[in-house]
Amino acid sequence: MPVLLNADGSFSSRQELLDLQDCPFNGGPSLDTPSPVDSQTGSPVGSGPRSPGGPGPDGLNGALIFTRASMLPGQLYGEGNQPDTEVPLELTPKSSNSDQLCGWGALKPKVIQVFNTPRWVLFFLCVASFLQGMIVNGFINTVVTSIERRFDLPSYQAGLIASSYDIAACICLAFVSYFGGTGHKPRWLGWGVFIMALGSVVFALPHFTAPPYLVSLQEQIGMCSANSTSLCQNKEGGGLSSYRFVFMLGQFLHGIGATPLYTLGVTYLDENVSSNYGPIYIGIFYTAAVVGPAAGYLLGGYFLNIYTETHLTTEMTPEHPHWVGAWWIGFLAGGAAALLVAFPILGYPQKLPGSQEHVPRRVSEAHQLKDGSHTTASDPQFGKSVKDMPRSVLLLLKNPTFLFLCLAGATEATLIAGMSTFGPKFLESQFSLSASEAATMFGMSQNKAYRHEL
Repeated sequence: MPVLLNADGSFSSRQELLDLQDCPFNGGPSLDTPSPVDSQTGSPVGSGPRSPGGPGPDGLNGALIFTRASMLPGQLYGEGNQPDTEVPLELTPKSSNSDQLCGWGALKPKVIQVFNTPRWVLFFLCVASFLQGMIVNGFINTVVTSIERRFDLPSYQAGLIASSYDIAACICLAFVSYFGGTGHKPRWLGWGVFIMALGSVVFALPHFTAPPYLVSLQEQIGMCSANSTSLCQNKEGGGLSSYRFVFMLGQFLHGIGATPLYTLGVTYLDENVSSNYGPIYIGIFYTAAVVGPAAGYLLGGYFLNIYTETHLTTEMTPEHPHWVGAWWIGFLAGGAAALLVAFPILGYPQKLPGSQEHVPRRVSEAHQLKDGSHTTASDPQFGKSVKDMPRSVLLLLKNPTFLFLCLAGATEATLIAGMSTFGPKFLESQFSLSASEAATMFGMSQNKAYRHEL
């Protein structure tokens, strides 16, 4: 607030201030510094004679007024041409606001800020989890028999291909969740979805690099003649078994890409919503994850009705024992969709606007250990070094709730993993069904089971 002074310490009337604001600046005294007489008296305003050319005692009623208000653009009383450092706080830009904007690097347009909310984060994460379940737990299990027939793979190699996903997840899970928990979670999530999309493309690559799938009349009979067995021993598909390494690489990339999704994705949702809405957001996220495999079975069964060489015509039907459907279409479509979803996830900030309000509540809800070791984990510097990983594991092992939840999840996965991988193959072989019919029926049963579970 401006400080107004005159000779006797107060204004006689408000008109004096109005007269001073209308006072011309040319030819008048410099208001930046007091006159010599004023300096001698030690008072900011003197009653002695003024400098030549200045107004007399009657000009300004014997008073000079010093204020902090700006009389000219860029000038202040007592400051000369120096800018005023006392800028209101609301006018200074806050760096935290720019850090919480949605965008990619320096590109943060205002149009996309409408998506910078927890609900839109939940939407994109649900789409990513749906695609992960559809590709890994749906398409993979549907096309097991097709790729076995197409590339001459035994069942144990097909099982190894399916297990490559879990092997990659076990290797990367600890490091991704540990370092990603203290890093930029949306970037970890976005790059994970991108790697998962790359894995789908790699998994479909053998269809385009292998020779066309052509079945001769003798192979259509399903048996070899007694006089000529060389054709059956030297089948063209016998040299294609090395493509199993390409399938394993694709599944390995699937496992790496999906690792941040169910660890950092749940954490990111929980950090940016209140404790009342956190279970709802996480429940919706997992619902999309369990519906994905059912959709993968249904879509995979539909694609298997199409001949694998779409540019060729054949007299075989899907019921023929040597029929191979278009198993690769689902992976290309799912990979393209995952690539599109990865782009907006990469644009989200490390913390959404308003997330600071939920931090104190999270601290009060943390698991308190009797030995007080949880206080070490609350240190902001804890967890940023590899040396802290053993202590972090020890803290988790001391949490009984966490341990029992892990055991429950492991038990469920043990029961479901084998059935979901070889269930369609069992139906196909035991009930003389086509690959499409077996996948569709198994997908419908899976969908009903998930709906009953929810």
